Amino acid sequence: MESPLRLPPPGLESDFTNPVSLGRPAVVSAGVCIPLILLFALVRVYARVLLDKWTFHDYLYCLSCLLGISYLSFAIPLALSKPFGHHVWDINTDTLTKKHMSFLQAFAIFTGPVLWLSKVTIFGFLIRIFKPTRWFKNSAYVGIIATGVVFSLYTCAVSLACAPKPDYDVGSYINGFRREACSSSNGANTVVSLITGIFDSLTNVYLLTAALILQSSLNVTVKEARSIYLLLFSGTLTCASGFMGVVCRFKSWKNADITGYQTVLTVAIIIEVTLSLLIPAMPSFYDIWKFYTHIEIVEQATIGAPSSRLVPSTLSFYPSGTSTPTISGEYRKTWRKTHMSIEELPYRKPSSEFYRSSPLGPRDSRMKALPATPFPAPKTPNSVKSMRLPILLESRYR
Repeated sequence: MESPLRLPPPGLESDFTNPVSLGRPAVVSAGVCIPLILLFALVRVYARVLLDKWTFHDYLYCLSCLLGISYLSFAIPLALSKPFGHHVWDINTDTLTKKHMSFLQAFAIFTGPVLWLSKVTIFGFLIRIFKPTRWFKNSAYVGIIATGVVFSLYTCAVSLACAPKPDYDVGSYINGFRREACSSSNGANTVVSLITGIFDSLTNVYLLTAALILQSSLNVTVKEARSIYLLLFSGTLTCASGFMGVVCRFKSWKNADITGYQTVLTVAIIIEVTLSLLIPAMPSFYDIWKFYTHIEIVEQATIGAPSSRLVPSTLSFYPSGTSTPTISGEYRKTWRKTHMSIEELPYRKPSSEFYRSSPLGPRDSRMKALPATPFPAPKTPNSVKSMRLPILLESRYR
């Protein structure tokens, strides 16, 4: 006998023959976001290989990308199967299998760790940028712990409230899904899910607000500031996707169609996780561009294009991992003998701190190291500014 997973609301009937499929948006969003995450992750790794500088945040980012891609890949087959991509009253319990029900529960349990790792990645990214700011660094550590507690609570609630009872067959999974603690509007799963969504949105707003406040402390040029605006815009989209998830959770709390709104909620989570993984990799594009285009010029060498790893980026939050090479004394003597013209003197690139503290505007990005200006002509032979060497042998000026 055909039986719906949950009874339809008044005015609607169950359609087991041609049910409406709701999983297409989740499939499309996951199919678009997975290549983007792969592209940005490869750019991040390639930039680290070029600069030969690996930090703990890089390993954490790779782990977050691995879990994020697995989560999005898991959502594609789940959205195309029952009971995920259909209305809850259009799902015939006789057609459900243990595989589909276990996938649904595993996906819900997997959501908490993925969201927490994405938040930790963003926190770590902003800590590396604004590390001199003590108040943000302390609050970020508190935020990492707080989000970990909240998302762990959500994972535990899903695991316990929707666990199969009394066995692990199809009927036990269906009984666990029908339990009041799992699918009821007043159940623990629904309430904890709504609290988690609200806390997640508030965390996104805090991260965006902190970035807006602290962006003025970054020592960047006008062109580099445009990249900062792109990061802030991506953070705004992350906040919007978080709020969309809260709306979906609230509607699911007020409505009996828990699987129908679950599809829209999954789309919001996919977008939020994707943007959280794209933002930390955006400065890597600047690192690669600078590595191949920036010309480093020092006082002790001729004009050339050595490795840009020696120059710390003003936009990238990775410090230089290599010190400036020292020039031997023999090389200096040889260079002085072979480069006698003033036009062959090297150039020095002024630092941005010089223009910040100087009333003069930047007229040229390179300044020629001119020889010392000679002293003015002395008024008397006894003058201390006299350039004549035999001044001690001359008679005193009378």
